[in-house]
Amino acid sequence: MHQLIYAGYSCTQGWFCTPCTASPQLRGLRNILRLYIKRANCSEWEQIQMPSSVRSLVVLNLYNYGSGRHPWGDLKPDYLEKKGFVEAHSDDGLIEIFGLKEGWHASFVMAELIKAKHIAQAAAIKFEMRGGEWDRAYVQMDGEPWKQPLIQDQSTILEINKVPYHSRMINGDS
Repeated sequence: MHQLIYAGYSCTQGWFCTPCTASPQLRGLRNILRLYIKRANCSEWEQIQMPSSVRSLVVLNLYNYGSGRHPWGDLKPDYLEKKGFVEAHSDDGLIEIFGLKEGWHASFVMAELIKAKHIAQAAAIKFEMRGGEWDRAYVQMDGEPWKQPLIQDQSTILEINKVPYHSRMINGDS
């Protein structure tokens, strides 16, 4: 059932059946989203530049994703050092953020033929999304999807923090 829902979302959002090709400015997330992170042991937000090719972000604090796949990958020590990353573990206090370029890229990543685009590792993440003509964003954290309402004339802020205790998402109306 989830695959059917995702297929519907992917076609309406231009993931495979892409209505965005007529508007190049809509292709990348960097035109509608700003990403900020807090690094471990740091209290200041740092803006991370979004690669222009990235159309989907995945935020992950689990070692596995999508039926046991490991899209972050087992990175070589020299690559980790060059990027300022550490080896990912579910209990390391960090959240991994990686990008997918489009549906075919995501398919190859999930088949473990290639790796996703590594964006950042952080203790906390803040997304600033500009709605414009869109009234929602399709969001997923650790495999759990939801529709994030967007405000038309101002930015919507979504903050994700890793906490030392069990938490759950709640609707503000509840």
